[in-house]
Amino acid sequence: MNVMERRHGALVIIAPLIIVLVVVWFIYDPLHTLGHDVAFSRGALWLWVIGVGILGSAIVYGILRTRQRTVPEANLTQKATRDLYRREEDDRREQQLP
Repeated sequence: MNVMERRHGALVIIAPLIIVLVVVWFIYDPLHTLGHDVAFSRGALWLWVIGVGILGSAIVYGILRTRQRTVPEANLTQKATRDLYRREEDDRREQQLP
């Protein structure tokens, strides 16, 4: 994988997060409220921003961990998945489910 492919992958991950943060910022601007009666409090807004950041970090971490797998690890994962599907299919046949 070359550098441009890696940058494209990072862009696909980061761009939606930035877009969401900008949209939330424009809709619920915490710095310019129209008086004291605000429909969406600043605390709730920052909870959303922090939540998006945590979720984005978890997604990035998962993608980076998957990219770092070695070939034997990937093969082991594929074998375990096939075994699990095979066991579930055998159980379904034993119970005579459709």
